[in-house]
Amino acid sequence: MDLLRRAAETSRVTAYDGVQSVAVRSAGTLATERAEVRHRPGEGTGYAEVTTRNAVAGRSLVVGPTSSARPDERVLESLEHNYRVTRAGSDTVAGRTAEVVDARRGDGSVAGRFWVDERTSLPLRRDVLDATGEVTHSVRFVTLAVGDDTGTLPGSSGETGHWRNTLSPRERTRLERRGWTLPERISWNLPLVDARSKRTTDGRVVHLSYSDGLSIVSVFVQRGQLGHESVGTTSGMRPVVEGGGTIYVDDSGQSRRMWESGGFVYTVLADAPPEMTGTVVGALPDPDGSGFWARVWRGFERLGSRIADMAGR
Repeated sequence: MDLLRRAAETSRVTAYDGVQSVAVRSAGTLATERAEVRHRPGEGTGYAEVTTRNAVAGRSLVVGPTSSARPDERVLESLEHNYRVTRAGSDTVAGRTAEVVDARRGDGSVAGRFWVDERTSLPLRRDVLDATGEVTHSVRFVTLAVGDDTGTLPGSSGETGHWRNTLSPRERTRLERRGWTLPERISWNLPLVDARSKRTTDGRVVHLSYSDGLSIVSVFVQRGQLGHESVGTTSGMRPVVEGGGTIYVDDSGQSRRMWESGGFVYTVLADAPPEMTGTVVGALPDPDGSGFWARVWRGFERLGSRIADMAGR
């Protein structure tokens, strides 16, 4: 854990440039994309998609710096709480010698693996594995140059991802009294690690981050309604009926779910296994159309299942 904490701090205060390979398992196959990454302490981190011809494409994003390391600390606290973290030897990533750290489940199987640069302490790779041992999500450096703080962030002219306004527990409570659903914990192993807010032309948007220490799940909440006629065509999402309501699903790349409920729009983005995404969606308000009686019948179904289990013992 000391090694991982040092890696988190080093990644905040060290300038670096490189290309990352991001692999996500979807429908049984591992889809891979590449991104140019440039980090400048105090400025943020810029990402730009790299095409198959190694040219920077149009899609880009700049993530602004956080004022403290607290979100990273909370993620590592969750990792330490949920898994047994052990050293697992050494390996090579992007031509650099790395120390390997395993995060193991209670049954001893590997749930996640980290590679930390032996010389600089920068994190070089992170894999998330399912119960069968297959990689469900992987981020690794293909090339990396450390210490050069020249050059602008890639994506500086593209979309920005600045969420500087941290939401305090008191502010979250105040919003919840006004009808917002902002859970402190999604499940026993998914606590809230960060909560932020920003104003847009459509009003306030709240960004909640939950983590088991390996995967990050983002929940965006804002007042409003979905434009159902355009969600599927412009955003590449398909409607799925769940629990009597409609959820828009996109499983290509990062897992994404979007729906409206009670005058709010909920969007879930996850670099997590499908079952974790499902847990998050299930802990949030049901999509419109899934009302009182639908919840009652689900309650009866769960009760009947428990009775059947007890009868079989």
